[in-house]
Amino acid sequence: MSAALFTDAGAYFARLGGGTVLCWQPGASGWTKERVELPAGAKQIGFEALPEPLREEVLAVLARAEAVRGPMGGSNN
Repeated sequence: MSAALFTDAGAYFARLGGGTVLCWQPGASGWTKERVELPAGAKQIGFEALPEPLREEVLAVLARAEAVRGPMGGSNN
């Protein structure tokens, strides 16, 4: 799966294949996630720049997206 990671104003973004952008923001009880448009000023980062508590969640999202997409562009046969 092709994904790019970004940060802007304390939030972290993953742009997945197909153009979907997910945003994680710190909340009172952990990270909140929602679909958003990528802010124009967001800076691309590497995985190592993600906060440690967020890395596992981002990996899980990427793995789920890859499983749904499948090896044939959406077909899991």
